[in-house]
Amino acid sequence: MRRWLTGSLVVRFTLSFILHQFLLMLVLAIPGVLYIYILQEPDNLTMIKVLSWVAVAFYFLYCLFYGYYFARPMYGVLNRIEVLSNGEYLVPKQKKQFLSSRIYREVDTNLESLSTILQENEKKRKKFNKLRQEWAAGVTHDLKTPLSYISGYTDMLLSEEHTWSEAERIEFLQLIKEKSKHMEELISDLGIAFRMDQSLDIKRNSEKIELTELLRRVVAESANMPVDKEISFEFTDSNYPVYIKGDIKLLKRAFTNLIVNAVEHNPAGTVVKVTIKKKDQVEVVIEDNGKGMDEDAVNHLFDRYYRGTPTDTPTGGTGLGMAIVQQIIAAYGGSIEVSSELGCGTAITVRLSCD
Repeated sequence: MRRWLTGSLVVRFTLSFILHQFLLMLVLAIPGVLYIYILQEPDNLTMIKVLSWVAVAFYFLYCLFYGYYFARPMYGVLNRIEVLSNGEYLVPKQKKQFLSSRIYREVDTNLESLSTILQENEKKRKKFNKLRQEWAAGVTHDLKTPLSYISGYTDMLLSEEHTWSEAERIEFLQLIKEKSKHMEELISDLGIAFRMDQSLDIKRNSEKIELTELLRRVVAESANMPVDKEISFEFTDSNYPVYIKGDIKLLKRAFTNLIVNAVEHNPAGTVVKVTIKKKDQVEVVIEDNGKGMDEDAVNHLFDRYYRGTPTDTPTGGTGLGMAIVQQIIAAYGGSIEVSSELGCGTAITVRLSCD
């Protein structure tokens, strides 16, 4: 398409040049025709000189017209480029279209498209910055809270003014351990996210993985997590081994994030089902009968820094987990699809190539 537009532009320039050269020839021929056929004075040297100067004058006037004919539309093009360079992405209104402007219509069309794209990118950038600021506030809160616990309980244990029982000491240490673990998870998520951003060769650690066994371990670990609500798990395998290629640690992290997300954001009594299906690709479906999500939450589920809750709402999430899932799956040529409705649960389908 681009080659066709470029060729069309070249053809129009060429035809326009030929037409104007023909017109130039007619302009220069007018004095000679006037002298030979109308005045009929071929031997009058004075008249020949006058007509020669008239022809030269016509020539320069025509050159000025020709230059203006092509340069005038370029002024509009350069003006629109300057507007874009200043960050003003609205397309300026055209007051009057010159005939020569049609020669540059592909340029105008591309500038309009560029203006629209830049305007959309600017909106996305502002939205991304807003999400990043909200996420930064959430991460600051997530770091500050466990640090406050760790610092406070450490001071209490080291205080010489109080004598703590063995049970109290164990309780304090357990809380310190839990808060430390949360900070480790946050730092780990940040490390993976930055690793993906830097486009490191994560495929260098690829190995042959038996996916059924990997998912069985992930489901078992998730079922044994200490949570304060009752969540049921169901696992349905394909009855035969399913092999894929990838980094087992990263893929385990991706599926763990998906299952943990279903646990954390659903009420007690929710059933989480994990199913493996082998078609042209391997399909892993993680579905629940929980509270579901609205369309806006589905559209932003894999956005980095999106937490799904206000930053001042207590949550164990880091805002990076689902974005990391999408990056890991995409790194191995897979895809991920979400289907959800409020009050009807959520189904997430991960597709990966078989080995």
